[in-house]
Amino acid sequence: MISDVDCTRLAMPSGSEEPQRDPELKRKAWLAVFLSSAVFWAVVALLIWKFWG
Repeated sequence: MISDVDCTRLAMPSGSEEPQRDPELKRKAWLAVFLSSAVFWAVVALLIWKFWG
């Protein structure tokens, strides 16, 4: 059975281990956020144009 100390160690790695961040993944994530936002606002603009245009 896993003790409480082992659970804490698994959940929180020691401070000496820096998390590795992939710059390519970060770029793709920001691109996805930007494109999602653009699509959302385009839909909002089209709905406004349809109702008040």
